Amino acid sequence: MLNGKRALVTGSSQGIGLGVAQAMLAAGAAVTLTSEHPLDALREVQRLLSDYPAARYTRADLLADGEPERLVAEAWDGMGGVDVLVNNVGTYKEPPLAELTRGHFDFIFRLNVWVGLALTREVVRRATALNRGGRVLFTTSLNATRSEPLHTLYDSSKGAVNALCRQLAVELAPLGFTTAAVAPGLVETPLTDFGLKSDPAGRAAVIDQIPIRRIATVEDVAHWFVFLASDRAGYATGAVINVDGGLDAQQMPVRPVTDAERGG
Repeated sequence: MLNGKRALVTGSSQGIGLGVAQAMLAAGAAVTLTSEHPLDALREVQRLLSDYPAARYTRADLLADGEPERLVAEAWDGMGGVDVLVNNVGTYKEPPLAELTRGHFDFIFRLNVWVGLALTREVVRRATALNRGGRVLFTTSLNATRSEPLHTLYDSSKGAVNALCRQLAVELAPLGFTTAAVAPGLVETPLTDFGLKSDPAGRAAVIDQIPIRRIATVEDVAHWFVFLASDRAGYATGAVINVDGGLDAQQMPVRPVTDAERGG
């Protein structure tokens, strides 16, 4: 589905980003993976580099000045261009509202919003100089529209990502670029303690709220990025796709769940 495509996937040393990179490689794309970690500490990335000759890795601390520009330059030069940019890097960890500081705000919004904007700007600048277009994808979250406690900055930043996806669809359409975003619910990744596995009661409470009664795997999410990066999705732009097991469709997720609904 992605033969001939060249993709840059940020935050791709683990979790959703790693899964997206692997799925795109399996679909025929050349992919540059990246994170702030040294390659020798990333066993799964090393495995992909071994399994797929079209895989590359560039270490970059995207919070540092000049790093988004350097990353795009190295990915562009290494692959001969970037057709698909996946703005996946981000985090949700923050203190309660009463303890929030400007430093917390700057960190979350710089990583979750500004980095994607800076990378997009660089890819668009290089592509338009050569009369090329492309595809810009974002990892957003159901939290952009459905908030939860202790996520003041994260939820706000993902709302901004949704707005950015829509705005860039309008801004970049004349230049031959389209955009889309994938909004997962809870996904089993290292960042989420693999779906709260260290907290069985908490995990069970979450599963009870999901209509299809399971937490998403990385694979559930990753293949949406492959489709959205493909020419088959070329007419959709500015779209935010919920991949949440039905969470957003349900009116009262915290009501008691019966044994029959659990499948028991």
